[in-house]
Amino acid sequence: MKLKVCGMREAENCQELVESVRPDWMGVILYPPSPRYAGQQASQQIRQIDIKKVGVFVNENMAKIKRAIEDYGLSTIQLHGKESAEEAKIIKDETGMEVFKVFSVGEHIDWVQMEAFLPNIDYVLFDTLTKAHGGSGKTFNWQLLKDYPFDKPFLLSGGIGPGHVGKILEIKESLPQLAGVDINSGFEIAPGLKDVELVRGFKGMIK
Repeated sequence: MKLKVCGMREAENCQELVESVRPDWMGVILYPPSPRYAGQQASQQIRQIDIKKVGVFVNENMAKIKRAIEDYGLSTIQLHGKESAEEAKIIKDETGMEVFKVFSVGEHIDWVQMEAFLPNIDYVLFDTLTKAHGGSGKTFNWQLLKDYPFDKPFLLSGGIGPGHVGKILEIKESLPQLAGVDINSGFEIAPGLKDVELVRGFKGMIK
């Protein structure tokens, strides 16, 4: 099971996470309204940290995405807004980078809408539907995933905390396409500041 730790921005906390946990990805939120927005002042320190860094964007233009790739040393682009399948293709083609597309889940999942994205993304990411584009601390109905019809690997996000390990492993048994989890607010001391020991213990239980 892969692990993405999102909403990172404090340089010392980032470095401690990498040294103690070594997750597969570290997410950096580049959406200004978010309480976990990394901000330009953090870019140089984050750039120097040796880990795959995911830039989280919401309906952002290509020029700003390309600038952030350079500024933060990103390896991965996460599209967390209303980006179209065509926009995802353009971003994939122009950057050549790993791309995650977030599908925010309410009461149902539109598999038909999702299918158009699959040729141009590396992972589907399921998150809880919120007006704030994530960070709600709430889970969605994971039972909806039982009908997942694609081979494309997906990551599970949305309100995940240490108490969800058993359920996550159950889903993995029935859905091998579940490649990993994306954690954030359920492991925080404050917005943007993670409890590294809590993350380390969680990683040990899902691996």
